[in-house]
Amino acid sequence: MNSFTKILTLFIALAIVSASYATPAFPCCPADEHSIGRPDAHAPISVMGDHTHPEDGWMLSYRYMNMQMNGMRSGTKCINSQNVFAANYAVAPENMTMEMHMLGMMYAPTDQLTLMAMANFIDTEMEHRVNPVVAGMINGGDSGFTTESSGFGDIKLSALYRFYLEGKSKAHFGIGLSLPNGSIDEKDETPAMGGRQRQLLPAPMQLGSGTIDLLPSLTYVQQFTDWSWGAQASGVIRLEDENDNNYRLGNKFELISWAGYNLAEWFGLNGGLSYAYAGELQGSQKDLNINAPMGRRSVTTAFSDNYGGERIDLILGINLLKPTGYLEGHRLAFDLRLPIWCDLNGYQLESDYALTFGWQKAF
Repeated sequence: MNSFTKILTLFIALAIVSASYATPAFPCCPADEHSIGRPDAHAPISVMGDHTHPEDGWMLSYRYMNMQMNGMRSGTKCINSQNVFAANYAVAPENMTMEMHMLGMMYAPTDQLTLMAMANFIDTEMEHRVNPVVAGMINGGDSGFTTESSGFGDIKLSALYRFYLEGKSKAHFGIGLSLPNGSIDEKDETPAMGGRQRQLLPAPMQLGSGTIDLLPSLTYVQQFTDWSWGAQASGVIRLEDENDNNYRLGNKFELISWAGYNLAEWFGLNGGLSYAYAGELQGSQKDLNINAPMGRRSVTTAFSDNYGGERIDLILGINLLKPTGYLEGHRLAFDLRLPIWCDLNGYQLESDYALTFGWQKAF
């Protein structure tokens, strides 16, 4: 049984066991008031800025995300390294693992305004396959190599303003900045003429964008007796023409809709769909080795036409909220994102899944 099958089996088992304790509706709040004190009051844990807090409310959070990418895709078609080599590349990525630890804090100076800050630490590893035609010239005859990077990523600061509250429906917009705290100068050993050399890594292995980015969002949530639904549109808009390494990541847009159902006062399931668009990388990545022997391009990630595209993900989630006792108010959550469609520019790694665990505590 592979890791993904184990994760999916655990998710189903938790849902079945908890369903046996299910109760119908619970009186967490008056019928005509919106509440964040119920399991379904939050979106799947991978969705950021989905809720606001009452005046003087605080919340601390920790999230762990594990994203696995395996195999290549061009447009909507699955391809392999031989297809990449046939397109005149010397190196093809094979798989990538990204682990991210995220610490967040929210504070509401008023009922309408909630401030949010988030910092993260990233570990990334990418495995590559070398074209056997040139492996003897640039990689000592080895068929593959691995690169790694690790460190703090960009810091995000946002403000969420609740502009609508009517009964159990509410809406807020958000505006924020992503500050270029993460390094874009990460290096590791990569193939070169005469053997491997320590060189600058392409953008997917860097820890930040290198630019100041605008983070707009708009969120709507509606609650019912024992279930709720919500939707959020968000974006990442690069405010600078290029970073210090002469490139700029593409702008991003995401639209998410989700629904949650409370199986018990302490337990809820949620799920939804996400559509995401990312633009192409702009500019040329400074100091990357873009040429390989025999007139070939080096690695796909060194070229801007292999960035950006569209994707649709299915989201499955669990929310646990302790209503009483020693752990009162502690929220634990889990969600799993699975790709159901994507259309990628050029030649790129495709996503297998993204798994997020989280803890939240409101004060």
